[in-house]
Amino acid sequence: MEVCKIVIPSHKRHTRVTTTSVVDGCIICVAESQEKAYRMCNPIDEIATHPDSVVGLARKRDWIINHFGSVFMLDDDIDSFRRLYTEKGESADVDAKDAYEIIQVTADAARQAGAYLFGFSSSPAPVSYNSLNPVQLSGYVTGCAHGVLKGSRLWYSPEIRCNEDYWISCLNAYEHRLIWKDTRFYFDQRDTFVNAGGLAEFRNFGAEEQDFNYLQKIFGSDVVTLKKAGGKSQLKHPFQKTISLPFS
Repeated sequence: MEVCKIVIPSHKRHTRVTTTSVVDGCIICVAESQEKAYRMCNPIDEIATHPDSVVGLARKRDWIINHFGSVFMLDDDIDSFRRLYTEKGESADVDAKDAYEIIQVTADAARQAGAYLFGFSSSPAPVSYNSLNPVQLSGYVTGCAHGVLKGSRLWYSPEIRCNEDYWISCLNAYEHRLIWKDTRFYFDQRDTFVNAGGLAEFRNFGAEEQDFNYLQKIFGSDVVTLKKAGGKSQLKHPFQKTISLPFS
């Protein structure tokens, strides 16, 4: 049973798409002018194209949810899909076929619960997994792996250049309140700041500052705040942020 399409928005990384080996049944979505290069380097994968006039990841995501309807979006540089709960000596890695099925089952569970935004854990640390509360109904979903179901009031602002995950999480809290977040699983991604192409082409400190100010303007300075370094947690840039939803 297919509840949603699994789509990989990609940009100028035709030789470095890794996600198709992590999850079965993915569709790579690229600009029309990049189609030939992607087909040459990814001949067995399904490729969808959008007009070249759709520039930037937020605009690309908005085009994807309008074109496909119910969709789960994955970044193109995912290295693995992992379980955060394991028995001693058991591998945490989930194979590509099972990864596809888990996404579909999670989408169906979200739909039955009345949620439109769904995803998985944002933390790779097994100690952050609470076995007594495996599914969270509020909070944040990661940009690298999240789904939007058809019929929502969700959209991606073209003003956002780097932080469409914060945008969609805050907007969902405002429009629908409920999310469906299965914290038993985690998508492991490469560092976007150092992986050339894709969002790295648009991401810089100026864009991060602009996003931070815009998110505060729309959702409030009490909801979107700067993250503070502490203990072993080091900031990658001065505009790393966190969100605090009123009812979380």
